[in-house]
Amino acid sequence: MVKPVMNHRRNASHDPSRPVGAALAVILAVIVPRAGAACTAFVIKNGGVVLLAKNLDWPVGDGYVFVNKRHVVKEAFGGTSSPPLRWTSEYGSVTFNQFGREFPLGGINEQGLVIEELSGPAGYPSPDKRPALNELQWIQYQLDNHRSVKDVLKSEARLRISKLLFNLHFLVADRSGKTAVVEYAGGKMLSYTGNDLPVRVLSDNSYAESLRNLRMYKGFGGERGISEGSESAERFVRAAAVLEDFEWPIQGVLSDHAFTALRSVEQTDTQWSIVYNISRRLVFFKTKSHRRLKVIRLEALDFSCGSPVLMLPVDTEAGWILTENFAPYDPQKNRRLLETVFRKLEGLGEPSEIPAAGLVGKMSEYPATCRCR
Repeated sequence: MVKPVMNHRRNASHDPSRPVGAALAVILAVIVPRAGAACTAFVIKNGGVVLLAKNLDWPVGDGYVFVNKRHVVKEAFGGTSSPPLRWTSEYGSVTFNQFGREFPLGGINEQGLVIEELSGPAGYPSPDKRPALNELQWIQYQLDNHRSVKDVLKSEARLRISKLLFNLHFLVADRSGKTAVVEYAGGKMLSYTGNDLPVRVLSDNSYAESLRNLRMYKGFGGERGISEGSESAERFVRAAAVLEDFEWPIQGVLSDHAFTALRSVEQTDTQWSIVYNISRRLVFFKTKSHRRLKVIRLEALDFSCGSPVLMLPVDTEAGWILTENFAPYDPQKNRRLLETVFRKLEGLGEPSEIPAAGLVGKMSEYPATCRCR
């Protein structure tokens, strides 16, 4: 159901947890719309199998897959809220990161919780008594600490998002098949679950707007024909129609059908296509440059804190099972990723100078503050 979470309102310009990236965030607000971010994600539940699939449509394809460990002590990045948010990761996870370690765009933990972000309208909470963390670390926090959609939604009472870079909304699913869309409007969390989530698809418009538009199309109550356009509303409708047309129980490998649905909404700048088989704790993905299917088996990974954090370029040329292809975390590679991504973003818009050097340094150094319990 849709649940607004009430928060105390104050002037957002006085948020003490925003100093690190405030200037950069203003600039990215100009750059990001011009970059044409246009992602699509959906959840498939068929019998005992649950999948979450996503296309990352975005001009930049650089990134790493990280294997994150359980029992790691962390403190929210860049925050000066009192007291700062501190936690110890209870679960290990596999995440896809473009802005460095600990700042994922999405991932799955060892309990089968999956979260993926998409660009979208967002009115994050203003400062209040709750400790804060940024919109990307919010994903890591949830994967570190929770095993169910219910747990994720309950966490809003304890913490809030403070924007670092992007306006985002989120698609969340767990091993039981429970699914939620999480959005922020007017400083409140809106969660769509159960009967209020009739279509388990998310693109870049708000979920409510997407549903209103969907009802104008054939098969969903309206008369419009389904188009092949690239706009968010068109992709939402197309993904909903593809999922509706599947005949259940479907024959063949379910992840193959998920990739078929992803291809129906693929764009010229689709960089990553990811399918999480939550039930079997498998991650399948392809990239724009390397179309060979890659597979990560969570059961084959060591999530103990005594073993090193692992990393692997998302655009690796390796194919199929990737367990042996990961390497220990390298701080220099993490920094180079951040420098590369911000440099490419700088070339996409104006103004010509992005004051990212300080932020890059702080984000790249942050993982050194995370230590085993």
